[in-house]
Parts: sequence; C-alpha cells; structure tokens
Amino acid sequence: MTEQEKQNYYGNEAFETIFEKTKREHAPQLVNYTPLDEKTLAERISAVLRPVYERAISAIFRGNRRQDAELDADAISRGMGSSTFVTDVKRRQDNAAADDARELESEYGAELADQLYKAMEGERSRQFEAEKFNAQQRSESLEQAFSAAKTLYDAYLEAKAAEEAKRSRGGGGAKQEKTDGASTKTSLAQAVAAARGQLQANPNGPAFYAGGDRETVKRVTTSDLPKYVKLRGQMNGSYTSSQLDSFRKRTAK
Repeated sequence: MTEQEKQNYYGNEAFETIFEKTKREHAPQLVNYTPLDEKTLAERISAVLRPVYERAISAIFRGNRRQDAELDADAISRGMGSSTFVTDVKRRQDNAAADDARELESEYGAELADQLYKAMEGERSRQFEAEKFNAQQRSESLEQAFSAAKTLYDAYLEAKAAEEAKRSRGGGGAKQEKTDGASTKTSLAQAVAAARGQLQANPNGPAFYAGGDRETVKRVTTSDLPKYVKLRGQMNGSYTSSQLDSFRKRTAK
C-alpha cells in the first residue's frame, strides 16, 4: 500500500484507536549500542601496546650498560684506565642508545595513533549498523502494525455496514435491532480476538463463531487476517491462550 493510500486511514478515530493498539503489539526489538570514547580506546590499546615498547627500550639500555662495562674492563686490562678515548666511546654508545629509544618512542606514538583511528572507525561503524538496524525494525514493525490495524478496521466497517443494512430492512423492531447489533459486535470482537491469538482463527472452529455472524467472520478470515494470525502465533511461540492471558494480566498490574 502506498503512502497516499494510507492517508485515507489516518485521521479516522476508529482506525487510529486500533492502530495505537497494534503498534504496541508490534513494538520493535531494538539494540542499544554505546560506542567507546577516544580516551577509553586509547587506554585499552596502550595497555596492550606500551609493555611491548617498554621491554624493547629497556633492552636497549641494558645492552648499552653491558657494552660500557665491557669497554671499561677492556680498558683496565690494557692499562688505559679512564682515558679520554674510553670516555668518548662510551658517550657515543650512550647517545646511540638514547637515539634508538627515541625512535622506538616515536614508533609507539605512530602505532598508537593508527590503532586508535581504526578502533574509533570500528566504533562508529558499529553504531551506524545499530542505528540502521533499529530504523529498519521500526519501519517493519510500523508496516506490520498498520497492516494489522487495516485488517481489523476493515472488519469493523463490514460489521458496521451489516448492522446498518439489517436496521434499514426493519421488520424486527427495537428488539430485532438490539439482537442484530449484539450479533455484529460479537462477530467483530471474535475477529479481533482471533487476530490477537486469543481464539482460534479456524473458520470451522466453534470457539471462533460462538454465535457470531458467520458471513462477517468469513469475510474477515478470507482477507489479510490469516497472515496476521499466523504472525502473531509465531510471536507468541508455544504458549497457550490461557498462558498468554496470564502474562497479560500480570503485566497489566
């Protein structure tokens, strides 16, 4: 049904009343996703990444101290002691170790930034997918609710037309009119109940008719109502009508 065709139903008090009920019955199942913020992501990435670089930097300075010690030992064994040459060599080794450490620090910063960017992109992507899913769920549930409301509203119009037709024929007086109105209301009530899974939707089932107008119910069951009943049955799962009624009463309290 197009949006233009749907406008014929909106604004009608009877339809809107039914529509509000079916929207509650077809409330969508939404997902709630809160993306992690930049600070939290950075802390988590750093907790994994930083120890690796710390060990590498520590290894550089341990190696430098070992080289200094070996150089001192070699100088002493040669009788050079604390010569200017030895001091100059040790200074160059220390500077090289510091340069290596700074390079690792720079590499760590670049790796952290790269992984943080990818993580934030992933969070944004997951949030977008969650919002997209929720929008689709809302749209589908609204369509299902509208279809169900249309079916019930059309049944209401048919029952109302049948009641008015019987009134116009007359012949039964006020008593006949009251009986016809009660019969029509019973049929409509049972059609609505069947649509909600409270009564069996089988047109041959005695619980469905229960004294209602057979022709009205027949027109309802040959419309889109069976599809709605089947859908509601799938949503209700394996619960019996009495169990579902018990759930409804507990929820209403």
